[in-house]
Amino acid sequence: MIGIKRRVSRAVVATAIATGMAGVGVAVAPAASAAVGGTVLHVAITNHGMYVKGPTTFPAGRVTMFIDAAGGDRGIEIARLHPGYSFADLRNDIKTAGANLEGPGGNTKAGLKALNHAIANITAFGGVYAHNGAVRHGSVVLPQAGNRYVLYDDSNLVPRRPVHLTVTAPGGAQTLPSTSATVIAREDRRWGGATTLPSHGSIKFANHANVSPHFVVLQHVKDGTTRQQVIDSFSSPNQPDFVLPGEQDSDIVSPGHAMALHLQLPAGRYALMCFFPDPETGMPHAFMGMVRMVTLT
Repeated sequence: MIGIKRRVSRAVVATAIATGMAGVGVAVAPAASAAVGGTVLHVAITNHGMYVKGPTTFPAGRVTMFIDAAGGDRGIEIARLHPGYSFADLRNDIKTAGANLEGPGGNTKAGLKALNHAIANITAFGGVYAHNGAVRHGSVVLPQAGNRYVLYDDSNLVPRRPVHLTVTAPGGAQTLPSTSATVIAREDRRWGGATTLPSHGSIKFANHANVSPHFVVLQHVKDGTTRQQVIDSFSSPNQPDFVLPGEQDSDIVSPGHAMALHLQLPAGRYALMCFFPDPETGMPHAFMGMVRMVTLT
């Protein structure tokens, strides 16, 4: 999950859609940050550290995160740790799950145990990724007061650089910002919701599953590319010829939660995918068919 998400995506890139995952994002000023409502956090991640501009104590409600990526692709997540579960526990679970669920020779039982232990002990509200040199943003809703929220760097194989957040009584915006389309992760490891999304605008990503976290990957592909072609590419030793520059993704969202993700992508045909490892099998969800073809306009 979280760090595993990066691991799995990179493995898929290496074996299936390597050239397309480079993206075409360019850095842009977060022009509308004053108008988003609620709490705003600006996060910059470089090779030297993670820098957060904004309050670490704020009211429950809407939180908008901007991520400025320098020196590599970067990502952030906001989650709530359940009582008795620490950030070190999360790191250990993700490290164990990744080591055992990837490639031959791993102990699948141990990997699934660690993965499910992490799933059971955090609530993930969502996060945002940006390619090197880009600025991207999204919004989540933190629903209640508490001191077990954490914002962390999820750019690498294991979560790191935690910034602990104190959330006080609700105040300000208590809903996600208005969006023009919704995509839904379903319990059957399939997608629902809109099939036409804005290429430059915000979408709502809602996880309607009962158990598994999910996340969004949108990969630009040639017109006419089919769902089956995308699925077949995961097991092919050859680079597919349908991938185009342009890709954007969220971080994970736990069941029953949703986030808003602002897209900045070329218009065209896209594969909507989730590569979260299945809690029952460890297989990335896209490999199990969680792929849908959508149009960005």
